[in-house]
Amino acid sequence: MENVTAVFARIRSAFQRERSSCFLSRWLFLRLIGIIYLIAFVSLWSQIDGLVGHNGILPVADHFSARGGPLGPERYWWLPTLCWFNAGDEFLHFQCAAGVVFSLLLIVGLAPILGLACLWALYLSLSTICGDFLGFQWDTLLLETGCLAIFLAPRQWLPKFSLEPPPSVTVLWLCRWLLFRLMFMSGAVKLLSTDASWWKLTALTVHYETQPLPTWIGWYAHQLPVW
Repeated sequence: MENVTAVFARIRSAFQRERSSCFLSRWLFLRLIGIIYLIAFVSLWSQIDGLVGHNGILPVADHFSARGGPLGPERYWWLPTLCWFNAGDEFLHFQCAAGVVFSLLLIVGLAPILGLACLWALYLSLSTICGDFLGFQWDTLLLETGCLAIFLAPRQWLPKFSLEPPPSVTVLWLCRWLLFRLMFMSGAVKLLSTDASWWKLTALTVHYETQPLPTWIGWYAHQLPVW
């Protein structure tokens, strides 16, 4: 019995050490999330009129009439967006602007829980009405990561290292589980695609020049030698 108690005591001590060692990681993680949110909202803000504005490719009103009408009262659950209250172009811009403001507040560390909750709600709202334009893997990843970050953030208006409570062990492991699922499924979907190049480990010789949304970093990666 004493041995079992000692084992549990060591496990508990290990968890406590882990929590106490995550202050800097949490500080950096939350600010990086803020930067990612900032980039996402600024990028969307510059395109929102052309995508879902009144004269855009898929106007919000048309989106609601096509998908929201047949749903009845359940539409608020299946289409969670603030645009139910106002579908005008001005309100679309307001949501993007609010996202930029809350992103900046998160980056400087002011009211992180409030900021993260508002950022998540705003991005979910815009993702819902933007449909296919914000239906990529990274949009879903940002929403899920942003949701976890709400529970990871310190419960203070202006957190300080000396006063911050340690992060929840449960949330830390949920973050690791999210990272594992991302990496595992990213690999699994490629191997299950029946594309022989992934099995032969030669896909990266053409991947960077054929990816759907290429970046300038991809050009340099494409120049790397084949190992």
